Amino acid sequence: MRVKTAMTIVLLPGLDGTGTLYQHLAQQLAPDFDLQVIAYPLGKLWGYQQLLDFIRPQLPQGPYLLLAESFSGPLGIMVAAEQPPHLKALVLCCTFGRNPLPVIKGLASAVDKLPWNELVHHWTALWLQGRYASAELSVLLEKALTMVPELVIKYRAKQVLQVDVLAEFAALTLPVMYLQARQDRLIWAFNAKTLALLKPDMQLVRLDAPHFLLQAIPEQAAYQLKQFIQHKIPSETNADTALSA
Repeated sequence: MRVKTAMTIVLLPGLDGTGTLYQHLAQQLAPDFDLQVIAYPLGKLWGYQQLLDFIRPQLPQGPYLLLAESFSGPLGIMVAAEQPPHLKALVLCCTFGRNPLPVIKGLASAVDKLPWNELVHHWTALWLQGRYASAELSVLLEKALTMVPELVIKYRAKQVLQVDVLAEFAALTLPVMYLQARQDRLIWAFNAKTLALLKPDMQLVRLDAPHFLLQAIPEQAAYQLKQFIQHKIPSETNADTALSA
């Protein structure tokens, strides 16, 4: 007999915001946990505050864990800082609390001049996957990038270079875990270290994976999420359970 918890895992997606890259993770979490992915509007030039306003009314009215990937890390921190009543824990994945590329902070305007086309999508997807590249994941990544208008992608990228929610992160009191990809070519290790220094009780898990950790190793990601929920979230949170065969 299997015990299914009443907790939902709410996922805030990466830069594309389409929410189309998590089917395998959802399969690995089932049947123990439901995965709710909050996709962002494809055509809106929204910064972090506007996206926060969009996310807030979609949060569950029962216990949930918030999983924030890459671009959405600051959003996860912003949500947690508001202390919504049903949020039990925060998991950050391959992400940051402030500009992850400080050396180019003053070059935000240069983002608009970067080429953005199908060929760029293809090579970007391959480069970010590194030796973990697969035909299936490459197709999914390229499709996701193609779905989002160039202006939206570049606008979000510029928001990344300007964000800073470290003060909000340092004040968090709920359990936090950070999933770090050892082979991340985009979000370097100092970003996780910065957060760990601010919150020494943050659980830091390093996994052999590329930037697209949740997509490349969904089995390991799901295992870490389940272990974190089991060991770090107060037992009374999971008191309401449903038994299923």
